[in-house]
Amino acid sequence: MEFINFTTIVKNEIEKRAGKNYHVRLKDVRKNNGIILSGLTVMQDDSNISPTIYLNAYFEAYQSGQATLGMVIDDVMEVYERNRVNRTVDVRQFLNFDMVKNRIVFKLINTEKNQELLKDVPHIPFYDLSIVFQFLITEENFGNATILIHNAHLQIWGISVETLYQKAQQNASVLNPYEIKNMQEVLCEYIPDKEEDIGQAINNTVPVYVLSNKNRLFGASCILYPELIRDFAQAVGSDLYIIPSSVHEVLLLPTHGTEESEDIKRMVQEVNDTQVETEDVLSYSVYFFDKEKKSFAIL
Repeated sequence: MEFINFTTIVKNEIEKRAGKNYHVRLKDVRKNNGIILSGLTVMQDDSNISPTIYLNAYFEAYQSGQATLGMVIDDVMEVYERNRVNRTVDVRQFLNFDMVKNRIVFKLINTEKNQELLKDVPHIPFYDLSIVFQFLITEENFGNATILIHNAHLQIWGISVETLYQKAQQNASVLNPYEIKNMQEVLCEYIPDKEEDIGQAINNTVPVYVLSNKNRLFGASCILYPELIRDFAQAVGSDLYIIPSSVHEVLLLPTHGTEESEDIKRMVQEVNDTQVETEDVLSYSVYFFDKEKKSFAIL
């Protein structure tokens, strides 16, 4: 079965199960790094927001024999029921910058891999990366969600991208507080029963720190927080290698005078190619922060 036929069948079956008071739609969604996924939304008559359920992974499971069509439809309905939102969002607020300015945040994406997206969104270059902007929605019923800011929003608001960046800098550390943990702490969170073994292994290596936001979503942008990298470099008494683990976090490695940048670049290449989802890759570069000059460089 071709993918387009698969998605159409799933849509039609979800429509039958949802009932006449629901609208089921298919749409292509451009994700990070040029990835385009097929998304399905189920919208109630009295709501204008819905989670997007991506069907690509379901198709792969169906093709490989890991799931039947019935299993796919059951799971899509379960995902929708678990994440449904019984309310509306007032979209009129987006007509007035004063109503949204305190919820503007930013994220970092790879410039080369997102050329098509960058044609349509305001952005600021940052070495081989680009800073793009989002409106952060926080609702008790469905947690955090974001709306990407497009060029059309700036035209409506009558503001510059520099104004957008200034507001995002003011908001980001408040709305998405940063978190720096050493590698041992992070690994022990994921493998709690191996805490002693991890501790012994880590203690014999150069200290590595993980920087992200507390949600661990697009937390690599924390390197843009005013004074954060400068203060951390001062605290550890060293220049820093900044290693892009993914769009969600970076690794901070005190250099202590070592010359390991080529080895680190090779490691970043291997990890990106083998361990990181294509959508989550941030960069193949390594960045350097000079503690005395208080400046970034790309290696």
